[in-house]
Amino acid sequence: MATSLYTPGTTAPATAAEAAPAIPLHLAAVVLGATSILVGLIWDISWHMTIGRDTFWTPAHMAIYFGGTLAGLSCGARVLANSFWRAETHATDGVRLWRFFTGPIGGWICIWGALAMLTSAPFDDWWHNAYGLDVEILSPPHVVLLTGLFGILIGAQTMAVSSQNVEGDTTSRATVVAFASGVLLTLAAIAATEYSEVEIMHNSLFYIVAGAVYPLFLVAASRASRLRWPATATAAFYMSIMAAQLWIFPLFGATPKLGPIGHEVTHMVPMNFPLLLIAPALAIDLVLQRMAHRNAWLTSLVLGLSFVVAFLAVQWPFGSLLATEIGRHPFFGGGFAPYSVPAEWLVGPRGFWIDEGGVVVALTKTVTYGVLAAVISARVGLAWGGWLREVKR
Repeated sequence: MATSLYTPGTTAPATAAEAAPAIPLHLAAVVLGATSILVGLIWDISWHMTIGRDTFWTPAHMAIYFGGTLAGLSCGARVLANSFWRAETHATDGVRLWRFFTGPIGGWICIWGALAMLTSAPFDDWWHNAYGLDVEILSPPHVVLLTGLFGILIGAQTMAVSSQNVEGDTTSRATVVAFASGVLLTLAAIAATEYSEVEIMHNSLFYIVAGAVYPLFLVAASRASRLRWPATATAAFYMSIMAAQLWIFPLFGATPKLGPIGHEVTHMVPMNFPLLLIAPALAIDLVLQRMAHRNAWLTSLVLGLSFVVAFLAVQWPFGSLLATEIGRHPFFGGGFAPYSVPAEWLVGPRGFWIDEGGVVVALTKTVTYGVLAAVISARVGLAWGGWLREVKR
């Protein structure tokens, strides 16, 4: 085993964390690709709500496929370099497939995600030519696309965690982990958009879906990133991304090109104001700081209960605010809607779809089924985050 000696009075050799670049080039390319995918996806949704799908070659689509191609090619180049250039050096620092190819596990996940994403492109084009506009986000081509996007973003997160674990606990690498986790959380929130509308924020379904989805990503991020407040940082990145699109897109003019047109639209229509996930994320960080070495199911129980209580405490009254005329202010975005929505929907207070039986039933179902969903989600997040924390290749 090689050793390094130095004498007093001389400068000690740099540690691995100091000698290594702040962010490896292949990781920077993958994170850039993941960011381009997310920006393109949000842009594409806004395009559908504002203009309609006029052509496959929209700028939003190009941003999505550029990001997927960049992530896939950069990971493919890393695999080829590991496999055929100084292969003996890289034989133990990756995962070997088909005898000849070795690469980081996050890179393999990115590659498979990119292939799935690119496969969805002609499927989506055929679907729109055959059936017209999507009536929901989770159409069959979009499910294939989302599967590929999740693959790329999970791969980016895994590669970021691996870099953090191998090269050292630098703040820059830990922040990249939180950012990649925030991008992944944002994609999950977009996938759950149909269950996140203002009208159901006083309905148990809203909190059950939230409990089933968000603790998984927040708990995994809290276990994986070595920042002081990793879940909080992850939620902050999510809220920043969604708030930015809400405030930026309406600055650009656009008009519908497909019918039926329910009301006049003169600018890009953004997605909704972000959910207040930073409050339950803070609760998750606090719980894990105090229960890091306790029984996993006991920890999951506390995490699930903490998530639902914290989320309910902030989102329920915030939903009440969003349902008023104040919520229609451009800052909160309640005055924006897809061009197909009737004009009368844009005026007056909004009504809530409350559970049959009223608020008491809604809260009872939230505390039972919502907490149960959050506990299971948190348990999966603990396992996922624990695995990520050990990834070193």
